[in-house]
Amino acid sequence: MKFLFKFFFILIFITFSESQDWNTSRKIEFHKFKIPYTPPYLKPVFDPINKIKITRITDYKIFENTYPKHAYSKNQPFNCDSTIIKLETKWLLDGKTYKILEKLPKKFHFSTSIWSHKNPNILYIFRNDGKIISYDIKKRVSKLLIHIKGFDRVTLGPGEGNISLDDKYAALACKKGKDLYIIVINLHKKNIISVKTFKNKWGDSYKPKGFDWVSISPLGKYIVILWNKKIKNKFKSSNVEVYKSKDISFHQTLYDYGNHGDLCLDEKGKEVYVQFAGKGSVNSYYLDKKESKILYKNLEFEIGSSRHISCRNYKKKGWCIITTEKEKLIVTLKLDGSGKLVYITSHNSTQSTYKKSSMGVSDPIGEKIMFTSDLGDKREEVAYEFIAERIKE
Repeated sequence: MKFLFKFFFILIFITFSESQDWNTSRKIEFHKFKIPYTPPYLKPVFDPINKIKITRITDYKIFENTYPKHAYSKNQPFNCDSTIIKLETKWLLDGKTYKILEKLPKKFHFSTSIWSHKNPNILYIFRNDGKIISYDIKKRVSKLLIHIKGFDRVTLGPGEGNISLDDKYAALACKKGKDLYIIVINLHKKNIISVKTFKNKWGDSYKPKGFDWVSISPLGKYIVILWNKKIKNKFKSSNVEVYKSKDISFHQTLYDYGNHGDLCLDEKGKEVYVQFAGKGSVNSYYLDKKESKILYKNLEFEIGSSRHISCRNYKKKGWCIITTEKEKLIVTLKLDGSGKLVYITSHNSTQSTYKKSSMGVSDPIGEKIMFTSDLGDKREEVAYEFIAERIKE
């Protein structure tokens, strides 16, 4: 399938206001640069002004007539030493050449998978039937760690959960009838630590209605839940709440309206939640205390279901990756409140379907950023994977 169309990069120049008055937005000024062709598979193109190399790492024919993509902006596609990439829980690629290494076993394809933060060969597999498995990609051996029984569905998130940075703790969202059960497990000791029932908070359907996601915090101290509230026959985002993981007791409400966001450690190693917070603001909230700060404010961050925030760069603390919808930017933002914003590239996806949403996410050390784009191709099935990285001089 060969076709030509335009691929845009936005070359961005940031002008910072010296005032710390966050009632007014900081300026973002940008200029556009066009690359008038579809980059060939594994043949990089270059942004000479910002010194960025961009490589298309998927191809329809080579990937068995499919368009695989990374799972989500909050799910790390790179293993802990950035040598291997996973697309969904299906394909493994070389982290340097981006060539296909192998296809994962079929029994894992529809599961949620999380790379170990400590061992580059280990994937943790979370299946909806309650089986939690460690899979050694080098030895090709799987081990059943825990089997959570007695539930209609057992999820990590669903889809937006992670495990603690020491690979020890996870918070599971489990369905039994209409009820939500939160279960905290210890992956090392292979046991359950705490359980709490939230009546009628899952709902009738397979997909939860009363909440959006559940996740353990990076250090395993807290559980964060984004609740939904029912308005007539629809569900809308509600409170973002924090619970203590040891007994799932309520700790505090971070914000009264949840949006796209992620959990991470700030530059001082404190656990924070970063999210879009209305009026073009990106905010950071401490999990352990009632304190928050505005990180950046601009209308570019105000609208769009395709906006995403990612903090999977756990080896480069104090930064997040932001994907915007309006001007199709991918930028990194410092979490210290300084307002330092660094342009990476433009994803140039139409974002017309969920699959085409770019969902920028970096490797653990923050050097490579993966994103999805259809490069302006409006055909429903088209969605390529790209990696943007600095040109090493």
